[in-house]
Amino acid sequence: MFDLETERVIKEIENLNKKNPKVVFQAPEGLKLSVEKEIEKIKNYFKQKNINVEIYLWGNTCFGACDLIDSHVKNLNVDLIIHYGHEKLSYANPEIKTLFIPAYHTFNKDDEEKILTDIKNFIEKHKSEGKKVTIATTIQYKKLLKDFNPSIILGCRGEVKEGDVILFVGTGRFHPLMLAYKYQKEVFIYNPISKCFDKITKEEIDKFIKKRILAVSKLMLNRPKKVGVVLSTKKGQCRKRVFEEIIKLLEEHNINYLPILVDNISPEILFYDVDCYIIVACPRIVLDDYILYKKPIYTPKEFKLFIENSFKYKFDEIKEDDF
Repeated sequence: MFDLETERVIKEIENLNKKNPKVVFQAPEGLKLSVEKEIEKIKNYFKQKNINVEIYLWGNTCFGACDLIDSHVKNLNVDLIIHYGHEKLSYANPEIKTLFIPAYHTFNKDDEEKILTDIKNFIEKHKSEGKKVTIATTIQYKKLLKDFNPSIILGCRGEVKEGDVILFVGTGRFHPLMLAYKYQKEVFIYNPISKCFDKITKEEIDKFIKKRILAVSKLMLNRPKKVGVVLSTKKGQCRKRVFEEIIKLLEEHNINYLPILVDNISPEILFYDVDCYIIVACPRIVLDDYILYKKPIYTPKEFKLFIENSFKYKFDEIKEDDF
């Protein structure tokens, strides 16, 4: 279950002090059905008060707090956007008033005790071996893990506190893979739903990095004549400074290029007569989905390895000064 802060949302809508306010609810795939029920609750609340509120559910994808929809709904004269599942990113400022609801995961007492005990035992085990454990998680488990002072992973950016061992608490492998690639060390995973431990091994990390270095080396062997440079228009992915830096490098090295602006990046829309693409957006498009694309795709940092003739892999992540 998730705490969707119903009362807070209702109060925010009431505070608009507008006749027939327009509100759009946005959520990632894993929360959409819960938010659908939430909309019914909120509609019933205002109906009982004879207050008309126009409510919409954003049906398209929501990849994170980077994926704001204010520009898409401007023409509807929307008064408020309710964005579930993420915290606001400092480098992504919406033009329409947006309320961020973290959607904290809630557990019954027995489950919560089991989760916290499992994590404490993990920490104690490694402490007995002289190792310090640092906890990383997403916003959904921030309250649950407050006593462990966890590092909160925001967007495609993984900053964790110093420690010998990283334990990621959460579901899936998206975020722990980011930590493993960045720090190039194994990352332990504890799933609070299944109550099971898992691990991203050093062998898995090395295998991934070898694949990416091989992709870069192909550029060195067959220098590209024309490159597509893809800039996402999503507020939290529109890395303009990085884009400008790549364009400058291409011009300095006499490589022809095609600048491409897109919202959602997918294999179907990249069909141009280029040798490869540099994806100036979420780095995970390249790292997770490169096999889906007909032409080779690279992160800006990977392309710089080609320019620098270097084989020392550098993980690409979104930073505040990218904008």
